[in-house]
Amino acid sequence: MAAMAEENSKHKHEMELALSVPMGEEDDDEHGAKEAVLQKYFLQEWKLVKSILNDIVSNGRVSDPSAPHKIRSIMDKYQEQGQLVEPYLESIVSPLMFIVRSKTVELGAASDEILKVIKPICIIIYSLVTVCGYKAVVRFFPHQVSDLELAVSLLEKCHHTSSVSSLRQESTGEMEAKCVMLLWLSILVLVPFDISTVDTSIANNSNLGKLEPAPLVLRIIGFSKDYLSNAGPMRTIAALLLSKLLTRPDMPKAFSSFVEWAHEVLSSPTDDVINHFRLLGATEALAAVFKVGGRKLLLDVVPIIWNDTSLLINSSNASRSPLLRKYLMKLTQRIGLTCLPHHTPSWRYVGKKRTLGENITLSASEKTDQCNYALNTEDSNSEPSSSCLQDEEMDVPEVVEEIIEMLLTGLRDTDTVVRWSAAKGIGRITSCLTSALSEEVLSSVLELFSPGEGDGSWHGGCLALAELARRGLLLPISLPKVVPVVVKALHYDIRRGPHSVGSHVRDAAAYVCWAFGRAYYHKDMRNILDQLAAHLLTVACYDREVNCRRAAAAAFQENVGRQGSYPHGIDIVNTADYFSLSSRVNSYVHVAVSIAQYEGYLYPFVDELLYCKICHWDKGLRELAAEALSALVKYDPDYFANYALEKIIPCTLSSDLCMRHGATLAAGELVLALHRCDYALSADKQKHVAGVVLAIEKARLYRGKGGEIMRSAVSRFIECVSISSVSLPEKIKRSLLDTLNENLRHPNSQIQDAAVNALKHFVQAYLVAASVGSTGDITSKYLELLTDPNVAVRRGSALAIGVLPCELFAHRWKDVLLKLCTCCAIEDNPDDRDAEARVNAVKGLVSVCEALAQEKEHSGIDTVEDDMSLFLLIKDE
Repeated sequence: MAAMAEENSKHKHEMELALSVPMGEEDDDEHGAKEAVLQKYFLQEWKLVKSILNDIVSNGRVSDPSAPHKIRSIMDKYQEQGQLVEPYLESIVSPLMFIVRSKTVELGAASDEILKVIKPICIIIYSLVTVCGYKAVVRFFPHQVSDLELAVSLLEKCHHTSSVSSLRQESTGEMEAKCVMLLWLSILVLVPFDISTVDTSIANNSNLGKLEPAPLVLRIIGFSKDYLSNAGPMRTIAALLLSKLLTRPDMPKAFSSFVEWAHEVLSSPTDDVINHFRLLGATEALAAVFKVGGRKLLLDVVPIIWNDTSLLINSSNASRSPLLRKYLMKLTQRIGLTCLPHHTPSWRYVGKKRTLGENITLSASEKTDQCNYALNTEDSNSEPSSSCLQDEEMDVPEVVEEIIEMLLTGLRDTDTVVRWSAAKGIGRITSCLTSALSEEVLSSVLELFSPGEGDGSWHGGCLALAELARRGLLLPISLPKVVPVVVKALHYDIRRGPHSVGSHVRDAAAYVCWAFGRAYYHKDMRNILDQLAAHLLTVACYDREVNCRRAAAAAFQENVGRQGSYPHGIDIVNTADYFSLSSRVNSYVHVAVSIAQYEGYLYPFVDELLYCKICHWDKGLRELAAEALSALVKYDPDYFANYALEKIIPCTLSSDLCMRHGATLAAGELVLALHRCDYALSADKQKHVAGVVLAIEKARLYRGKGGEIMRSAVSRFIECVSISSVSLPEKIKRSLLDTLNENLRHPNSQIQDAAVNALKHFVQAYLVAASVGSTGDITSKYLELLTDPNVAVRRGSALAIGVLPCELFAHRWKDVLLKLCTCCAIEDNPDDRDAEARVNAVKGLVSVCEALAQEKEHSGIDTVEDDMSLFLLIKDE
């Protein structure tokens, strides 16, 4: 023990020198370069972290209680960029773990003071685990054989100390210390010696450790079982520790004992909370054991564990716990992998390397072989080689069929984490099957895309297809029957009451397309990419959800980058990037319009807007789709006039509110866009356009649910028709004016605003050139309505007067101003008072004054006096 203390003291001195003064010129250069990189990544924060570490190393403990929390707050900023911290973990972890080790030797694991020393240090180490992951951190833990008993003693000390607080912000380090000790043990139990030879408690007793596990092992297993009932991260780390310990060659008895314990837990689930967490822990531990254990060790216990798993997956406990179902999916697939021989199937598609470096380092012969394999994939599927025939003769246990069926059921689960785990399981097990069985698995996955299945099945099916493609298990010969399904998934949007479901399905379908681009050679993807490109860009531009737009754009970018030689691919990728697609309006009105100029995208975009978006359940999206449709007219006015407009006009009378509302808006926007493109509609089409509003009114579509949004849409339609100067018969003109007057009387302010905007252009287009008598009647009518008992009528008439052309009231402008001034005043009768009506009267008064001033400036008519007379008149009133 004294020799160990002396060695630790020497090592401590070396660590202090490493953190403070370099030993030579080479070390100096390396130290300076490292400091430069650290400052680049951590900016000014690295100086604070380094100063805190130097203080801890020099004092042998954390002297400042706030130091761990300062470091943790800094590290938390790197949660999503943990790779920035990884290159420098050694500079942080090694000296801290050395202090833990040396102080335990110095003070003894049984002393009460040792916990005060290690808890703050473990808070810092565990903060690194949460940022970088345990695999990156444990590489710098000490792993001498003598540390095993030391770590077990420390864990035992922590285990018997109760936590003071369960709140993270008030944590004193109990949980962090236990997690760090368990992680340390997960490395130490891998010592390449029989653990019974390391356990000093059996040094004087040769029988212990032979007939039963060593006491040291029993202590570790006992602590781990207790932590398996924990609801926090200790459960996962304890499962990791058990998987490393129990799969050692010298642990058959401990392994059998643990399997018996796990069998009892899995076969007798209860509704008790503690037992439920123990059930979660036992399942997670078994999944971890089956992940790292050898096939020879695990095959004997497969019948017991599989029987418990198959019963538990159908129990009420599993139906209530998504986490339990996730662990059962993991355990199920690993049982299947244990039952199958591990080999790379000869029928697998050998695709591209994942990284550029691997592609560059491939030799010419390797590339030639891979290309030849890709070119002859179809031949290899039609005429199996001898190695394929050997695969066909492989004996597949019957239990594997049950496991695959359970994983296929998991793809239908209601929770994403379960479906994701099941999809990965399908990919892993299929990689161990014959080509014939893999085709059966693919057929079963494709059955998930039937119309009768729910959105969960479609999502799980997409995840499974992506996994099969990534692993080279989806052969190019199968793509023709897979791609149509993926296209349907890209547009999956099912109405559910006032909303729809399917965004996760569309996101997963984009992931499948992304996997295609990474898995296959250009020869196999050429036709597929031509088929998928338009659909991917349609989703990238017109999907309602930003994550789906970005996912589709990322899939298109991946295919363009890896497949290459795609027309206008780089230009489109630069246009539809991550940031430009963040705004839905920008995607619809700018990004899509820019992409539509390239061949092959205009008509798919138009079809998406016509058949999916103008009838969407979201009112804002319908309005945006109508605007986006009009923005595409400039590329092919004939197509929009002869095809799109003909399709839309009948839909204005649809029984579906969303369809008729969107069609009415789209029809108006198309007429306006065609007018701006100087495209003249034929007399027959103008007649059809002119009859839209009359048909809507005749069908009484203003009544009932949706009547208000139809009134707004009709007002916008009239506005577009008026701006476009569509030829209207006198009867229809009077009918449209009556419609606008009716909308002006509506109590909804949005309907009034839409009617006012339409009236402004309608009067200018169709009534200004009419007889003086009729125009005077319009002005007189609105002036009379200013005193109407109905407040909604007063509000609308005041706004209407404000948008009338000056020609309609130039001969009686004083009467108009006096009437509006009167309406701006507060009424004597409290029942007649309405603030909104007075606000609208003020707006109308301002508009009339501006119109009179502009008319005087441009035409110099004598009926309008100077601006001062207007001001005095209004002031006096």
